[in-house]
Amino acid sequence: MNTAILSKRTLHLPFIAVSLLLLLSACSGLGGKAKTPPVLFSQFSENAEYLLKEADLVDEKENSDWQLAAVQALTKEKKFVLADSVIEHLQKKVLTAQQKNNLFLLIADNQYAQNKLVEAMKSLKNVDARLLSMPANIHYLKLKAQLQIRNKQYQEASDTLLKLTPLLTDDVDKQKYNDMLFNQLIMLDPAVLNQFEKKKLSTDTKASQQQSDNKTNKKGASSDAALAEELAKIEAEMNTETDKESKPALSKNEIFVQGWYSLAALYQRDRLRTNRLLRALEIWEETYPTHPVLEFMPTPLRNIPEASPYQPAKVAVLLPLSGRFQKPAQALQYGISHAFYNQVALKQQLKIEEAKLKEHNEQLAIANGSNKGKTGSQGSGDIAINENVDTELAPPSLLFFDTQKMTMQEIADQMYAQNIDFILGPLLKPNLEAFLPLVEDIPVLALNAFPTSELANEDNKQGSSLHYAFPLSPENEAEQAADIIFQNQHKKPLILAPKSDFGRRVAKAFEDRWQVLNQEQQEKSDETIESYPAETHLFSAKSQFAKFTADAMQTDESQQRINQMKAIVSSSLETEVRSRRDVDAIYIVGRRSELILLKPFLAVTISPFAKSIPLYASSRSHDADLTQTQNKELTGLTFSDIAFLMNDKGQINQQIQAIWPKQRFRTLRLFALGYDSYNLIEQLKQLQMIDGYHYQGLVGELTLDKSNSLNSKLDWAQYKEGSLVEVTAPTSSQ
Repeated sequence: MNTAILSKRTLHLPFIAVSLLLLLSACSGLGGKAKTPPVLFSQFSENAEYLLKEADLVDEKENSDWQLAAVQALTKEKKFVLADSVIEHLQKKVLTAQQKNNLFLLIADNQYAQNKLVEAMKSLKNVDARLLSMPANIHYLKLKAQLQIRNKQYQEASDTLLKLTPLLTDDVDKQKYNDMLFNQLIMLDPAVLNQFEKKKLSTDTKASQQQSDNKTNKKGASSDAALAEELAKIEAEMNTETDKESKPALSKNEIFVQGWYSLAALYQRDRLRTNRLLRALEIWEETYPTHPVLEFMPTPLRNIPEASPYQPAKVAVLLPLSGRFQKPAQALQYGISHAFYNQVALKQQLKIEEAKLKEHNEQLAIANGSNKGKTGSQGSGDIAINENVDTELAPPSLLFFDTQKMTMQEIADQMYAQNIDFILGPLLKPNLEAFLPLVEDIPVLALNAFPTSELANEDNKQGSSLHYAFPLSPENEAEQAADIIFQNQHKKPLILAPKSDFGRRVAKAFEDRWQVLNQEQQEKSDETIESYPAETHLFSAKSQFAKFTADAMQTDESQQRINQMKAIVSSSLETEVRSRRDVDAIYIVGRRSELILLKPFLAVTISPFAKSIPLYASSRSHDADLTQTQNKELTGLTFSDIAFLMNDKGQINQQIQAIWPKQRFRTLRLFALGYDSYNLIEQLKQLQMIDGYHYQGLVGELTLDKSNSLNSKLDWAQYKEGSLVEVTAPTSSQ
C-alpha cells in the first residue's frame, strides 16, 4: 500500500529528483544493513557534514547518536557556532540517561576547545562517570586532567592521571600521559611525595624493633644479616593470606600509586645529582620490578647518562658593574648571589638528610628481597645511593668581573688563567659578539640573545655547543600574545606599539606569528577559513594619543562622512561617530604611563553600541601600583609577565620583599633572570639532551631550542577592580 502511494507521488517529481531518490534508496539498501553512528569519543574519521546528513536521514526520535557524534566532529573542526546550535537542539530532545551524560561531556569538551575553562569545569561536574563507556571515560579523564593542569591543581591532576594511565592502550598516549603525570607529581611538596615511603618505613622499622627486642642475636652474627632476616620474616607475614593476624599485602593499585610517588620523589630529590639519581633509579626498579611505568618511563628519566650536569668549581660572572648599566647589572648580581647562597643552604640540608635516606633505601631494598644473600657492610654499600660525593663537593667559587673596566680579550685571558669552568654573561650584545669566539671551549650562559654572527649554519645552531643564551625576549613575549589572542578566537587584532626600532621589532614578531597560526589552522581544515592579518599602528608623543586612537579605530573617517552629510542636508542631524567593526582585539606594547592614557582614549573612541574590544598588553605596562589607583583604572586589561611577578605570595618573592622592598618591576625581572641563570648551570645539559625537558624558574617554564637559546613561557593575568586574577594561557600539552 505504502509503495503504491509513493509511486504515484513520484510521478509528479522531476526526472532528476526521482533518480536521486532511487539512488538513495539503493544505497541505503546495500547489504540489507542500516548504518550505525560512530562510537562517541573514539578517533572516527567521518566529518561533521557527513554525520549531520546521516542524522537527517533518520527519524528525529532515533537520530540523537548521529547528532552527538556530529557535535564531537564540529568541535574537532572548530566550528563552534554550529556545534552550539546542535547542542541547543539536543538539549530540547528526550534523551536516554547515557545520551544526556555524553552530551554533558561533549559540552565540556566544546567549551575547553574555546578556552572557556571555568565553564568547562562546571559542565564536567555534571558528568556521571559511572554511565560512561570506556572510550568516553578515557576522554573524560583526559579532559579533567587537562583542566586541572591548566589551573595548576597539581594534586588533583595527579589523582586523575593515576586513574587514566592504566586504561590507555595506545603507545603514544602512554608516553604522553606518563610524562604528564610525572610532571604533575614532581610539583608536589616533598612531604606529600614521601608519605608512602615514610609510612612503610616506619611500619617496617617498628615491627623489626619489636621482634629484635624479643630475640637475642647469636654471638658473632652480623647485625645487617639479622636485620635482613627479621625484615624478611615481617614481609612474609604481611603477605601470607592464611595468617589472620598478619597485615594485608598491598593491593595492585596501592603498589601502582606508591611506585609513582616514589619515582617522583627520587627525581625531585636527586635530579641535580645525576650519579645519585641513576643509583636511586636502579633501586626503584628493584623495588617495583613489574610496575607498568617501566615500559614507558617519563622522558626526564631517559638518556640520563648523556645528560650529566655541569658541576663547575669556578664560576665567572661578567657584568657591567660600573657606568650607565650599573643598576641593571647590580640587579642581576643580586639574583645570582641569592641563588648561590640558596644552593649552599640546600646542599647543607641534603647532607643532614643523607644518612636517613641511605638507611631508608637499605631497609626498603632488604624488605623487598633485593639484598638476600648479602651480609655486612658489602650489602649495605651495594644499595646505598648516597656514596656519590656530589653533596661533599665544596660550593664553586663565584668571581665577578666588571666588563666596563676590561676588554673582552683581557677577560678571556683571565678565564683561562684562573681555570674558570663556567661563565655567566656577558650582558651587553657588543661584548657578547666580541667575547664568545674567544672562549669556544668554555661553557657560557650569555644573559642576552646571541648576536647574528654566532648563528652559523642552516640548522640555526650557534657556533659552540657549549654556549647558551638566556634573553628576556620582547619578541618572544609578542609571539605568546599572538598565541593567546588566537586561542581566544579573535580574528582581527590591532597592535599599538611605540614608533621605534623596538616597537617595530615587537609588532613584526606578533604579525609573523599571527600569520603562522592562521596558516596552520587552514592546513588542518578541509574548508576555506576566513582570516585577517594583524594590523600595526605606531604611536609617538602622548599629546597625539587622541588623534592616534581616532586614526587607528577610523573614527576620523566616520566624522568626515558625518560632516559631508551635514553639508548636504540643511536640517540638523542626530549623529553618532562609529568606530571600525572589524577589530576584535587590541594588543598594546607600552609603558604603564602610556597605557593609562591610551585605555580611556580607546574607550571613548569605540562606538557605544558596539561590543567592547578586549585589551591585551605586554609586561612593559605591569609595574608596582605606587598610587594604589592605577590598577583599578586598568580593570579588564589582560597582560603577560614572568611567573615571579605574578605570584607575590611565593616564598622567594616574600623574601625579596622583606630584604629589598619597593623595587620597580623591571629591576625584579633582572633579579629573576640572574637567579634563574645560576640555577640553570646544573640544568642546561638536561635541557639540551632530553626531548621535552623543561625547568620551572622564576622567569617561567624554560625550554631550550635548537640554537641553544632559552625560551620562557610567561604567565597571564587580568586586572579586576585593582586585583590580579590569573588567566590560563594555552599549553602545548593539549
